[in-house]
Amino acid sequence: METIAVYWEPKIRVYGLTTRSGLSLYTLIFPIARLAYWGGVVGSLEIKGSEFELINLQTASATTMQLCLLPAQDEQAADVRMILETGAEHEEATCFKVVTPVELIYLHGPHFQDRYGIADAALRPLHTARIPILSAGCAGTSVYLVVSENRAEEAAACLSETFVF
Repeated sequence: METIAVYWEPKIRVYGLTTRSGLSLYTLIFPIARLAYWGGVVGSLEIKGSEFELINLQTASATTMQLCLLPAQDEQAADVRMILETGAEHEEATCFKVVTPVELIYLHGPHFQDRYGIADAALRPLHTARIPILSAGCAGTSVYLVVSENRAEEAAACLSETFVF
């Protein structure tokens, strides 16, 4: 017999909310069959010392994947962009999009792994306030949200309805 404890509170306590501005979001949409190729490209970027605030991969359709990359520093962003653009130009059925500048919001919670519904608790108030999320990801005890420039402060105010910082 296994016992599972579920932690629940009306307003979710977090260690804090952090925002970063002046970032660039790079999105690639490519055929699923090219996943190994693009995985190799991302791996080569990390070998070259590029750091990322967020790497998010998801299915875009039955035949395509969507890869979102948010380089950590502006100096690296130009190099990353050039490598991705060049790769996309030579890859059939691949689309490369850039949104810049964007802002990143991330929440770190002590009980995110013990509680279901954390992503919904973060996304629902932003949806209600009509704040578009350009990319989102969850890892361990963190939730990452990418929003358009000058929207992070408004998004943080919305998140304060659900979370205690």
